[in-house]
Amino acid sequence: MVRLEREGNSFVLITGQTQKQDTSILIRAISELQKNSPDLVRIKEGLLYLDNSTGIDIRKEIKSLMQKALENNVVQTGL
Repeated sequence: MVRLEREGNSFVLITGQTQKQDTSILIRAISELQKNSPDLVRIKEGLLYLDNSTGIDIRKEIKSLMQKALENNVVQTGL
């Protein structure tokens, strides 16, 4: 996936591979908000993801990632 976005007086080429990777961009952006010196580039990437996510059920994607992490943890710990 490649898209061209306008930033001020110029255009930026944005590339991505899969929906999961895009969701991880959003999660990383949110995690930056908790830091004393947040990475503004990651936050901006998260905002761009939200702006371009029309028609995507973000909650479903995040829930799926969280469930997979839980399942992987249960398998690894044997719970």
